Amino acid sequence: MAPVGIIGDGAIGRLIASRLRCQDWPVLLAGRQHPKNTPVCLWLICTKSYQVAEAVATLDTQTPLVLLSNGLGPHQQLALRPNPLYLGTTTYGARRQGNDVELTGRGHCDYGHYAGHSRHLPLVHTVLNAALPPARQHLVVMPALLRKLAINAVINPLTARDGVSNGALLAEHYCQEIQTLVDQMQPVLHGLGLPDNNAALSAQLYRVVANTAANHSSMLQDITNGRKTEIDSITGYLCQQAQQQHLPVPAHQALLEIIKDLAND
Repeated sequence: MAPVGIIGDGAIGRLIASRLRCQDWPVLLAGRQHPKNTPVCLWLICTKSYQVAEAVATLDTQTPLVLLSNGLGPHQQLALRPNPLYLGTTTYGARRQGNDVELTGRGHCDYGHYAGHSRHLPLVHTVLNAALPPARQHLVVMPALLRKLAINAVINPLTARDGVSNGALLAEHYCQEIQTLVDQMQPVLHGLGLPDNNAALSAQLYRVVANTAANHSSMLQDITNGRKTEIDSITGYLCQQAQQQHLPVPAHQALLEIIKDLAND
C-alpha cells in the first residue's frame, strides 16, 4: 500500500505519524514544503489553518484530502478542488518538544465526507481510527465541526488574552463573559445548521475546560512563541458568518481585535 501522507509536522501531525508507525503503517510526514508527485493513499492536512492553501497547492487532484486543521474557512477553498474531501476534528491533545511529541490528552476524532466522491470512506475511517481512536463518522459532518469551533471561540481567545491555562476559565469571574460569548454565537451557529441550544453548548464547553484544565491552548502557545494565530479561522470565521446573517456578536468581535493586536496578525 502507498504510504499515508501527512502534511504538517507540528504536534498533531507528529502524533498521528507516531501512532500509525507503531501499527506498521507506512507514513510520509512532511512540512508545508512536501515532495511533489509523491504517491500516497491519502493526505491528512494537519497544518495551521492559514497554511492550508499553500500546503495543498501542488498536490495532485485525485488523491483524497482529509482536513484536520483548526477552525473553518479553508474547507471552502478545498471544496473548489476536484480532490475528494473529508473534514475531521479531534479532541486529542499533543505538545511538540523538538522532534518528539508528547500526548497531553486522549480523546476521539469526528469526521465525515464533505465534497467529491466518497468511495474512500473505508480507508479514511481505518486510518483515523488507527491514529486517533475512536473515529466517529458523521453523515453530515458540519455540526461536529461547528461545536469544535464554538469551544475554540471561547477557550482560545480568552486564555490567549489573559495568559492562563484552560482550567483558569472555571473561575467565577469568567462566568458572565463566557455566557455572553455563548449567547451571542448560538444564533449564528443555529443559522449554520447546529441545533444545539445555549445550555447544551455551555455544558459541552465546560466539560472540555475541565478535561483540559492543565493545558495551554494552541492560541496562547502561538502568542507566547511569537507565531501567527488561527484567530481568523476561529473567531474571525464566526464574526464573518454573523455579519452575513446580520447578527450582532460584539464580544467576539472585541476578542478578535484584541488577539490580532496581541499577535500582530
